[in-house]
Amino acid sequence: MKRLICVLAILTVIGSASLFADWYIPLDQVPAAVMATAKKTCPEAEVWMVEMEAYNVYEVKMSNFMELYIDVNGNLLGQMGPMGPYGTTNY
Repeated sequence: MKRLICVLAILTVIGSASLFADWYIPLDQVPAAVMATAKKTCPEAEVWMVEMEAYNVYEVKMSNFMELYIDVNGNLLGQMGPMGPYGTTNY
């Protein structure tokens, strides 16, 4: 009985941890406005990965180690580089 309770507790913790994870978006499903802003902001870099951070806010990770925070309409909300923030991230 104790073993069953331990297994259920572990499965509950593992299952609830995924609720707090960011959602990774395939690059072909990222809104065009988000991709256009990312390419305009860092034209020399490639988009490596896109995560859904908050409702309609995307975190775009670039090949130059920049992280851009862009809303669904293509507005740049903030950016973070390897040395710290370059703007305010207010979402």
